[in-house]
Amino acid sequence: MRTPGIIPVPIAALLPGESPRSEGPDQEHVARLAEIDGPLPAILVRRSDMRVIDGMHRLLAALIRGQETIDVEFFEGTTEEAFLRAVQANITHGLPLSQDDRRAAAGRIIASHPQMSDRAIARASGLGAKAVASIRRRSTDVVPQLNSRIGRDGRVRPLSSVEGRWRAAEVMAENPTASLREVARIAGISPATASDVRRRIQAGEPPAPVRSDTATVPAPALPEFPEAEAADIDAMVPAQGGRPRAEHGVRLPQPSPAMVLEKLLRDPSLRLKEEGRHLLRLLQQNASAEWNHLTAAVPPHCGALVGSLARQYAATWLEFAQHLDERDQSTAQKAVS
Repeated sequence: MRTPGIIPVPIAALLPGESPRSEGPDQEHVARLAEIDGPLPAILVRRSDMRVIDGMHRLLAALIRGQETIDVEFFEGTTEEAFLRAVQANITHGLPLSQDDRRAAAGRIIASHPQMSDRAIARASGLGAKAVASIRRRSTDVVPQLNSRIGRDGRVRPLSSVEGRWRAAEVMAENPTASLREVARIAGISPATASDVRRRIQAGEPPAPVRSDTATVPAPALPEFPEAEAADIDAMVPAQGGRPRAEHGVRLPQPSPAMVLEKLLRDPSLRLKEEGRHLLRLLQQNASAEWNHLTAAVPPHCGALVGSLARQYAATWLEFAQHLDERDQSTAQKAVS
């Protein structure tokens, strides 16, 4: 009596699938299976293309025995999901995979399922979690790095509470009416942490405590600027735009671009939005450009073209600054009236 979901399929209708075994089927193992007295266990086949996911040794043994059909259990899923299932199946039964094949399989699973935790991939590939972590570190150039991973229990956990906090702040900025539970679910943090993020934002603090040994938000590297005291920067750079404040009729000197950029990069209201981060990147690129060296890099026949572009870009920045001035003046007039 067959197990429900398993049906006989003509062997001629089946195709070999992608196996995690680098050296192909083991002929001695095929011969041993062919000598078994009784039906062979069902093989696993992807329904969409009739390719064998698990059971090539049994399929070859059935051919040796002269069978025209073989019991099949069908699988529904993508090519990547089929390969993951094939590795899992070869770990739990049949001829064990070699150590090299397990490591190669783990590397491929990391690439196709980067959201899986090291322990989950270790369980699927038959390796240790430390070995999987080592393979993942060597794959960082080609594997996307995510902010969370799915564990063996199926739960999503953030790799860093700091990243989860900044993600929660982004969700709050995009949807101010979202509940704490909804924010926590999207950001992969607890409701209590989401509540603390909201409290910190309302107090004008960054979503995560700033530590000297960690970076709260990934950002492009800053060029080396002379250090300045935070109090001096805040005094010279106005909080809401406009020109530097003056006290007792004394006009303060214009702050250096480095000092202004330093203040802007610390402002959560800019860093929490994609448009704000884009603006900061543009400002950083302008600040870090070495114009004297760039002038020498322009060949004579391109001088007029590059100069024309530079003037157009400068005019665009000037127009942008004028729009900001007009907006600030309008806001100030409305506040007075």
